[in-house]
Amino acid sequence: MSNFHLLLLILSVAVGNANIFRRRRYGDPVQKVMITDNESDELGLDEALVTFRNFNYTYPVMFYGQTTECEKCNLLLLSEVPVNMHNNVSVKLDTKYGYNIQINFTNGTVSYPVRCNITKYEFYEHGHYIFDVYQRTVQGSNECSIIKKKNPDHVWLPFVVGIVFVIVCIFLTQLLHRFYHSRYMDRLLSNVAYQRLINNDLGTPKQQRVSTSNLEIVNGSPTNEGATNTRDSDIFENTGTGQNRLSNNTMQFKKVLPKRLRGLDVFRGFSLMIMIFVNYGGEKQLWNGLTIADLVFPWFTWVMGVSIVLSQRSMRSKNVRKTRIFTKIVRRTIILFLLGLALQGRQGNGTLKELRIFGVLQRLALCYFFTAVLELLFDTYDIDARSPLSNSVDQPLSTELRAMLMYWPQWLFVLLITIAWLLITFLVDVPGCGRGYLGPGGRHRHGKFENCTGGASGYIDRYLLHPSHMYNDPTCKGVYDTKLAYDPEGILGTLTGILLCYLGVQAGHSFLHSTRVIRVCCHWIVSGIICGTIGLILSLGGQSDSWIPINKNLWSLSFVLVLASLAFVILTIFYLIVDVKTWFTGSPFLWLGMNSIVLYVGHDMFGRSFPVQFEVGESHAKKLAIHLWGVFFWTIAAGVLYYKKIFIAI
Repeated sequence: MSNFHLLLLILSVAVGNANIFRRRRYGDPVQKVMITDNESDELGLDEALVTFRNFNYTYPVMFYGQTTECEKCNLLLLSEVPVNMHNNVSVKLDTKYGYNIQINFTNGTVSYPVRCNITKYEFYEHGHYIFDVYQRTVQGSNECSIIKKKNPDHVWLPFVVGIVFVIVCIFLTQLLHRFYHSRYMDRLLSNVAYQRLINNDLGTPKQQRVSTSNLEIVNGSPTNEGATNTRDSDIFENTGTGQNRLSNNTMQFKKVLPKRLRGLDVFRGFSLMIMIFVNYGGEKQLWNGLTIADLVFPWFTWVMGVSIVLSQRSMRSKNVRKTRIFTKIVRRTIILFLLGLALQGRQGNGTLKELRIFGVLQRLALCYFFTAVLELLFDTYDIDARSPLSNSVDQPLSTELRAMLMYWPQWLFVLLITIAWLLITFLVDVPGCGRGYLGPGGRHRHGKFENCTGGASGYIDRYLLHPSHMYNDPTCKGVYDTKLAYDPEGILGTLTGILLCYLGVQAGHSFLHSTRVIRVCCHWIVSGIICGTIGLILSLGGQSDSWIPINKNLWSLSFVLVLASLAFVILTIFYLIVDVKTWFTGSPFLWLGMNSIVLYVGHDMFGRSFPVQFEVGESHAKKLAIHLWGVFFWTIAAGVLYYKKIFIAI
């Protein structure tokens, strides 16, 4: 792909379609609305109607509540119901979260709690609930009850149908692939090709026809004598009797590394498909913990690390100079960063004063640059050429392990980066926030750290970049009512991003130096277990109150290690079923993985435009259908590029 075409691509992103993708906003989960019973059918997505009633209390009753996601937050007043039972109050609640509810009654001067324990109660979409509170008549009895006046929708049914739809599509893709490569299709294609050859021969002047006397039969197939593959001399030896036999060189059993690790492309495409779906559909956003949407971007970063090793080793085997490889690294970094800026420039009003500097592609660019340069500086290709390493399956395991130890300078550099992240995160004294705060600010911890969103990470970004150049709608805003800008792809998280990318590099090293499938898989699985164990220990099994919580917004150390652990395991699975056993062709994930950056940019530019997306009714079934259509659209586009052999490398 020429520089001119790359420039056109960047300019088209910058000035292209104004119908851009924006993250879905979540407002306050509690919306107090005076509503009558017959209006419950007007509820929107992820909303339930709760009617609070004072059944027989002689004093006004106040209902306080807060979502379970809002950790250590003060309760909010949901409604105040007067003495008269018929003067009830209805409230719309967000059904994405559970609720903790506390009830008090007041005699005008003093407020008393009602003996009613409601914790982590789940309201479901489009349901209508009656929440009665009544005065105790029997010692120890409950003083409240929740009754379903209208049953909620089966919100999970459309998702089950969607999963079945995806599985059926994958099955049909595999079935068509098997049929296309079957002997029946080969016969059909051979007959068609033969008929075309006859037609072309009949329509060709006699003097231009190719004489078959210049063709010889090699291994049962006609080939042009002058165009014989040079590798044939390595495979066949002439016996002097006019016959060919296998060369002795082919009797050595060697592990031949493929030009591409097919399972890696499948993994990349699998991640991209999930990313497109969650970008369309939106999802419940957490500060600590994991959702499906939190998985795909880190996996992209990890996969990029594996690709760096395979790509550089391929170029080094072709005697490409290191200076030229470095030029390619710089070029790709600049292109990725400029593409990211162009996509960000299409948001907001498009002015430089409000241009968000960091984003997904920008972080990928920085992680790629530092990791690729690190791999290039401490490249072991020349050492490997002089070492006892070979492709023989009889190579001792100790030889492979010694080869892995040659990368200790890289590990030392990555370890220093990780230590730098730890020191900055926990020792920087943030004004008004102290040291080591990792929370979302706002209502968190009863508002004590209201202006401390993101701790040291957020403080560094706001100090160096200014809030106008940051993401001003963080995922924690709806739940914690944060006031400050916070960028989940900010500066500090790039350090742990480099660690994650280098863990992918480690997977690539294992693949290069291992000569048996079982050893490759063992290396990956053991690496995954080690990363996962350390990550879970740091987060105390995924708890928010831990040393280092699993946090995608911060790209915390535990988050990076847990995601790397999952990536090691998933790549092992894809490697076995795609590359080794060939049980799965990889389609349609392979199509997406071969042009992942181009498809990501295209989906970001035109993902909300017709015919990719269009307006449908407000229901989960309709929304799911249009979002699946969006995924299907980009999958078909990827398939067309794949079968046309159009692979755009950036």
